[in-house]
Amino acid sequence: MTMPDDEKMLKREYVYNELAGRIRSGEWPPGHKIPAEPVLCRKLGVARVTLRAALEKLTCEGLVTRSRPGGTVVAAPEAEKLKLLVVSAMHGDEDLSAPALYIMPGIERRCLELNLSVEYLTSAFLPEHLPEDGSCLGVINLMANFNGDEPLLRKLRNLTLPVVCAHGFPRDPAVTGLPTIRTDFHAAFEAGLAHLVRMGHRKICFLFREWDMVERRMCITERSFPGLLKESGLDPARQELIQLDSNDEDFSARLKTLLDAPEPPTAVYAYSDYFALRCCELLKAWRLRIPEQIAVMGFSGYIAAALQSPPLSTVDFGYARTGAMAVDMLRRSSEWRNLKKPPVILAPFDVIPRRSTDFCRMDFSGKQRNGQK
Repeated sequence: MTMPDDEKMLKREYVYNELAGRIRSGEWPPGHKIPAEPVLCRKLGVARVTLRAALEKLTCEGLVTRSRPGGTVVAAPEAEKLKLLVVSAMHGDEDLSAPALYIMPGIERRCLELNLSVEYLTSAFLPEHLPEDGSCLGVINLMANFNGDEPLLRKLRNLTLPVVCAHGFPRDPAVTGLPTIRTDFHAAFEAGLAHLVRMGHRKICFLFREWDMVERRMCITERSFPGLLKESGLDPARQELIQLDSNDEDFSARLKTLLDAPEPPTAVYAYSDYFALRCCELLKAWRLRIPEQIAVMGFSGYIAAALQSPPLSTVDFGYARTGAMAVDMLRRSSEWRNLKKPPVILAPFDVIPRRSTDFCRMDFSGKQRNGQK
């Protein structure tokens, strides 16, 4: 028999009042994890749809927080929530390639699971001193590539609250003296290159930034690059390199010259997914088939890379995962605050093969066929 609508409403209100009463009475204090839905349904004798309606009302009123990995947790009153501060250079018009944009969601999700609040500050407005009233867990810094003279770095060092750098370059820990999470960009680059070599590529066009930035980020110098190629099984003399400065968006003429050569490269390996996606646009405009005629490999794991046509292969740094790691590192600050050497955690990365490199080149003649019969 179908329950009348008013009876459904009564049951939902009964469940809501039962749960809200336990929260408001202190029986379930802030941070308490509420039993799983099947358990509550059995205890209260209601259907899951009725329980979820009550939980939705509790969520809207700020009495509980809900997340897929964390379950349903009793929320602290907003004024009592432990918070953390996130410092970045964001001004609302930031370049979409900025890692901070992709680290922030990971920070926010982890804070939701832990019932923490998050406040954002631009680096220019970080105060010299923060109140030590027990309300702030600490600070997560999203800036990277320090030289040691930055005003922000001076402020971070002088804070009495714990600070974690969530996105560091290789030299940053030694320069900043702060706990750091960073990606081993050198190993990540080699892993992406190994994927292209396994797919049969022996002549690759590399889209790089200027050597100073490549060295700072990836620990690869102009002098060491040929040796890295040789160790990967490539002939350094056959490879091509297009270098881009930070404002260089139009590399089409240089790329077209290489592709029109008698022996064009069979793959492009870009310094970032953004240059890789720009490559794909140009190649499609020139009516070149990806990956049959030329493969494209990215580097960073931009979320939209999988949505392209064809989907872009990339080395994914897992920035959202890094954000969660930074929150957990900050929560464990008592373990490392008194150490002489700041801890450094290497964030995992993943090579994600997709359609843009899904074509294996078989070379029986010693010459690349470039996907042609």
